[in-house]
Amino acid sequence: MRRLLAAALFLSFASPVLAQDADPRLGKPKDYNGYFPWTPPKDLKSWEERRPEVRTQVLVANGLWPMWDKAPLKPVIHGKIERDGYTIEKVSFASLPGHYVTGNLYRPTGKTGKLPGVLCPHGHWANGRFYENGDKGIAAEIKSGAEKTPEGAKYPLQARCAQLARLGCVVFHYDMVGYADSKAIAHRTGFMDADAELRLQNFMGLQTFNSIRCLDFLMGLPDVDTSRIGVTGASGGGTQTFILCAVDDRPSAAFPAVMVGTAMQGGCSCENCSYLRIGTGNIELAGMMAPRPLGMSAANDWTVDIETKGLPELKALYKLYGKEDLVQAKCWKEFGHNYNQVARESMYNFFARHLKLDVSTPIVEKPFVPVPPKELSVYDDKHPRPADEANAERLRATLTEMNSKQLDALFPADAKKLAAMRAVLAPALGVLLGAERTFDVEKRDDTTEKIPDGTRRTVHLRRMATGETVRVTQILPAALPWRSRM
Repeated sequence: MRRLLAAALFLSFASPVLAQDADPRLGKPKDYNGYFPWTPPKDLKSWEERRPEVRTQVLVANGLWPMWDKAPLKPVIHGKIERDGYTIEKVSFASLPGHYVTGNLYRPTGKTGKLPGVLCPHGHWANGRFYENGDKGIAAEIKSGAEKTPEGAKYPLQARCAQLARLGCVVFHYDMVGYADSKAIAHRTGFMDADAELRLQNFMGLQTFNSIRCLDFLMGLPDVDTSRIGVTGASGGGTQTFILCAVDDRPSAAFPAVMVGTAMQGGCSCENCSYLRIGTGNIELAGMMAPRPLGMSAANDWTVDIETKGLPELKALYKLYGKEDLVQAKCWKEFGHNYNQVARESMYNFFARHLKLDVSTPIVEKPFVPVPPKELSVYDDKHPRPADEANAERLRATLTEMNSKQLDALFPADAKKLAAMRAVLAPALGVLLGAERTFDVEKRDDTTEKIPDGTRRTVHLRRMATGETVRVTQILPAALPWRSRM
């Protein structure tokens, strides 16, 4: 959603001002380190009415409403590395023109037929996919019981992917923007100014779209069973896990680690964007997975209370479907923020059950031979960085052009197309105004005010449910291509 959306509805992106001049923006800012409890719906009908509203809110907040255009991925896969029971390949593809997703593809050896697939976003570990723990950290992890082998303690992200591949899964371990091989846009940069905010072009939306495109890539592989798809990541990767599953029904099972809880809701701009957590939080966002299997791990961090604050409510939600046993959470209070071997083994056993892996349980992670991070890089002399790789400015220009074309295509020429336009834009309007999804237009003022490079108008709307009048400031920039239509 962007300025164009609001103009098509004769509304602006400015937040609404209530008729009694009680501007909600003047209240106390929401603290993402606060308390975010969630009350589950009283019945299935209530949830099935609520669920599409939450999905719309997530998509609008991420700037993905309408969804960004999807071009053919044309992935480049090369550099196979042989290991005991699996192989590793290097992957890159453009999720958007000039914006490249990079990662490693782990495949089991000695397996035939269609295999389950697992997406692995990594989270905020130093260097992401290339994370390498130091000697002191390795010793501490083993001493605490968090890790059982030196290689797992040194390369816990590789350990996860290697073990999943040995269990028979095709695994795609992909970079967050600004990590490992994804260097064209530094993490937490490029989307923090007012123009980006007005257009709802944000860092989180870019990463969410990348996750969707990673899912497209994984499910498009000929050896992947599209009915058995898992997603698992920790911390920021846990956020990517449940946000992807909130907006996409294709994942079969999800395991977000050390992220779902009623306390801190995300400590980075790649996990937070405007409108996202208005009236909701990570418990409900994770609950969007229902009734698909959902597993969670927690630690002595902001997720420490998940078993008593969050899991009971999610159990109540799943019980509405008669599938209370499909959601689980376990906290290991003896460990800090992590995705250590103890938590990983919980995930392996969860996926073994719900992805129907042909393995014996309980599963214990096997030792493996790590690959030095430099050798995991997608780019080398034969595969240099793409010449058209875009920085944030160029990528945002591409998005703005795309969004403008999407809006132009929505402008109605007849009543049928008007209904189609309303079907796209009206739900987003409800998110932007923080109000019900449907409005009666009570009044449109005839007065206008000229401002630099545009016009300011006022629209009054009446909320269907309450009769409350909402006054909305409308800004019509003079330079936009559709101005003559207004």
